[in-house]
Amino acid sequence: MGEIDLALTIACDWLGNVVGPDGCWPSQRVPVLADESPGPAIEERTPFVAAVGLLALEGISRPDSPGLAMLIDRSRGFLVRTMRSPGIWAYLDGFVPDSDDTACASMALSGAHPWIAFGRNRGLGLAARVPDGRFRTWMAGPRADLDIDAVVNANMIAWLGEHADCRGAADFVIAACSGPASAALIFYDHPVDLAQAVARAVRRGAEVLRSALPGISRIATEVLEDAAATPFRLAQALEVADSLDTVPFALRDQAVARLVREVMEHGRSRSDTIYLGITPPAPPGCRYHSDALATALTLAALARACGRGDGI
Repeated sequence: MGEIDLALTIACDWLGNVVGPDGCWPSQRVPVLADESPGPAIEERTPFVAAVGLLALEGISRPDSPGLAMLIDRSRGFLVRTMRSPGIWAYLDGFVPDSDDTACASMALSGAHPWIAFGRNRGLGLAARVPDGRFRTWMAGPRADLDIDAVVNANMIAWLGEHADCRGAADFVIAACSGPASAALIFYDHPVDLAQAVARAVRRGAEVLRSALPGISRIATEVLEDAAATPFRLAQALEVADSLDTVPFALRDQAVARLVREVMEHGRSRSDTIYLGITPPAPPGCRYHSDALATALTLAALARACGRGDGI
């Protein structure tokens, strides 16, 4: 337990130092060059990474660290400052508002802003559906048939909850979890991205997705058994496994030990691809990374390991 506690302290300190005074979480856009090698990283300031970072820290209930509590407060402030009326978000200034940013930021803010607390944005969320009931990614524009992603749909269900108009989206997500999940992903790169989003939705009360739990348990287990899995993917898989409480403790403990070594060696947890920049049907033009998000996921996984709670 001593090593986990030390890794937690290191990760908390690093995260507190790297998240900006204004609450912006650092992330990078990495172009994919013609030969598929990575180009030079470009720093970005997006509310999305702050939102999913805050959702990752939900794994720590009532954090004891004053520094972490202050980080959460200033991150929420960043989300409020980047919000558009009546409670919607775009990935960057000048972009069209999108479902993923809006769902994740709404969940991260929760009741911390009256527009969100009173559901002023929910109508726009429900309007972002195509005729079969699935949610599109961009809330405006002509690309409704090309930008439908299962992770985005799971995040929308997590936000909107047990709503009758979410049934088509739920069927889409459940089918993706029971089949080759990658076929239902556009902006995300790995099936565990979907598993993580579904686990979050069920934790938040989306019973409509409960039948997807065996599928996401399988996805998480495959990652945890993979000796080559990156720290980012391990932390995602641990979030799923700890939510379900169906994966053996021994397998989870091995992953936790790998995350402890990652933090002790590098002072943080290194990122994998958190999502893709893509205009279908073309291949991805860039990949996005955030060591801050990877470290938040790792921090939460280590905190849960210190006191594992009940699953869903």
